[in-house]
Amino acid sequence: MRTTGKVLATSVLLLAVAACGDQSDQSGQGNQSDQSNQSSENSQDGQGGQTGATASRSPSQLPSAPPPAPSSVPPGPPQSRPTQGVPPGDTAPAAGQVDASALPAGYPHDVVLADGGSTVVVQAEEAGCDQVSAAAGEQNGDHVVVTVTLVRAPHGKMCPMHVRETPLPVRLAEPLGARKLLLRAGP
Repeated sequence: MRTTGKVLATSVLLLAVAACGDQSDQSGQGNQSDQSNQSSENSQDGQGGQTGATASRSPSQLPSAPPPAPSSVPPGPPQSRPTQGVPPGDTAPAAGQVDASALPAGYPHDVVLADGGSTVVVQAEEAGCDQVSAAAGEQNGDHVVVTVTLVRAPHGKMCPMHVRETPLPVRLAEPLGARKLLLRAGP
């Protein structure tokens, strides 16, 4: 009677494996299901060199992945520039020192001073196919002119829908100091 029960249980298990295999083959994973079911079957029978305890491991018993390779990035805070405010090491011009009244709407007008005031950095945003540039113009004892040029894509041109921050450094002949900074639209 005991042998008949074992044969019956094995037959039911084989039918279940066959049914699962037919469904798995449709999804392209039939071979993997058949192999895992066969190893479970072998472990229940005591065959195949595995016992039931080793055939079904819990996730905590599985071998762990190798540790990640060491990074070449030095430890410490990230070396990036913030997206808002004055970046570390740069300074903001004095209140009222920047005159951006001649720039059309949509032109960048935020500036910071770098390299001890020798470089004016126009903080611009470019969208899609738009291109922004800045260049030094007239420089005298009273003021410095920086021309900002914004080239927009022609009407009807397909452009990506993203905005990117673009710092536009303009090197001056001498540090800005107390001179007025005039932002003008370029050609």
